[in-house]
Amino acid sequence: MAGGSCDFGVVVTTGDEFAVQTTGLTIFQNRKTVVPIPGWGLSDLIFARTRAAVPAGASVLRIPYNSAKFPPRDESKDTLKDRLFRDPNAELAGYMREAVKGTNCRHYIQILNAISPIGSSSYTVRGFGILNQDVVLGRRIFLHALAFIRIFDGRDFAIVRQSSALINLDHSLAVQRFLGKLVGGPYRELPAESFPTRPEDAASNPALRDGVRAMLAESLDKTLPLLLGRRPAARPSDIEQR
Repeated sequence: MAGGSCDFGVVVTTGDEFAVQTTGLTIFQNRKTVVPIPGWGLSDLIFARTRAAVPAGASVLRIPYNSAKFPPRDESKDTLKDRLFRDPNAELAGYMREAVKGTNCRHYIQILNAISPIGSSSYTVRGFGILNQDVVLGRRIFLHALAFIRIFDGRDFAIVRQSSALINLDHSLAVQRFLGKLVGGPYRELPAESFPTRPEDAASNPALRDGVRAMLAESLDKTLPLLLGRRPAARPSDIEQR
């Protein structure tokens, strides 16, 4: 359907990677290793759940994503002046326009990684991963699957709606954090022995794979229909995304 018209174009930009992360009371305890997980099929799962959420009869086009076309932003140039005069919406529109070049859809849906603070600390988690929170009274292990959804108008690439993919839709993320949630988005605590001895072992761990897939599917199934207007619109999310 490339070059023709469609109702929804879907771009999955999460990438096939899993973070094995440790945070502690000192900088010497903080470690993070990103492990490739192409065999987990997360991109295929995201597209399948997105296609299932669109209204019946709507045409859906999966648009391949090439991360090499979009080099990482140079944070050294992110000065106060730059932040004051940047237009984030225009930047996002330009980014998506380039990503879907050659297609013609009424709307575009982007699924990307979300970023969340860890409790009240200055540390964050991103996308899919496992966290070892090494604290005074012992360590706690958390598996997370954080995704963010944006819907663009296909004509001017303005953002129509956007939200974190959430399982608990009863409270905003700000309220959830106030109530003591460690991470803004889907996560679950695991036994201490669940944390990989070697980071690369995570890629072949079926329990970690299935846990991420289950949280990701549930959050997309609950949030996408809201954003697509099949139920009342979701409240805006205050989680970060990238």
